[in-house]
Amino acid sequence: MKLTWYGTAAVMLESEGFRIVFDPFLKIPIKDSPLRRRLLADHFRTADAVLVTHGHFDHILDIPRLYQNSDKEIYATATPCRTLMEKGFPMDRLHRIFPGSLLTLGGFTIRVSQGRHCKFDVGVVCKTVFKAETFRHPKRLLQLLKLNKRYPENGETLFYEIEAEGKRIQLMGSMGIDTDTEYPTGADVLIIPFQGTGNPSETVAPIIEKLQPKSIYLDHYDDAFPPMSSHVRTVDFAAKMTQKGIPTAAMLSGKTYSI
Repeated sequence: MKLTWYGTAAVMLESEGFRIVFDPFLKIPIKDSPLRRRLLADHFRTADAVLVTHGHFDHILDIPRLYQNSDKEIYATATPCRTLMEKGFPMDRLHRIFPGSLLTLGGFTIRVSQGRHCKFDVGVVCKTVFKAETFRHPKRLLQLLKLNKRYPENGETLFYEIEAEGKRIQLMGSMGIDTDTEYPTGADVLIIPFQGTGNPSETVAPIIEKLQPKSIYLDHYDDAFPPMSSHVRTVDFAAKMTQKGIPTAAMLSGKTYSI
């Protein structure tokens, strides 16, 4: 099985020639490159199916422009499905899923569980409001906040467990899990979004303790939509977890990993 991260929460898995992409997003940098966007869009369009973890703009904003004129099927919960329909995406290509759903796509078996979105605490709010980039682009922050309001999460963040080729990958939609859900432990890979609280290392520690993964990959630590987002330092956390016996690394954008 192959795993590629394309920035933010956009992850593509490939097994036996079948590709699934989770949360394809083209990013919203201060200075954009049309060539970069075209190349990234081309990668996303090679997917055979699209799965959504939740409805925030950095997870579904670009789905209409990427797949409006294709035959690709989109799998998401009620709120992102509704948001996409409001943006004009064809209803007949939207498949509503929910915790407890079991999908078979290509050679993949995908179990859907309830996840939880992280809570934006005082630490992350202060880091966002008082950083230099916010003072340079205050209107942009307000625009992003308004955009986020138009793309609600509504308590529907999902947690996916994907099986293929004898391997198990757990993919989190945000830095949170549901306290009432029993998750399988010991996955070969746990993919954790490493952004959203003032201290991500502390936030994910109890999650890792509960899930007991064999290895960890970090995503969503990049500065994909400044000034609301930031580049989060991952080196110390990855080194600490690796020393504890759980190999951990921040994925590099565009690099393909073999699982």
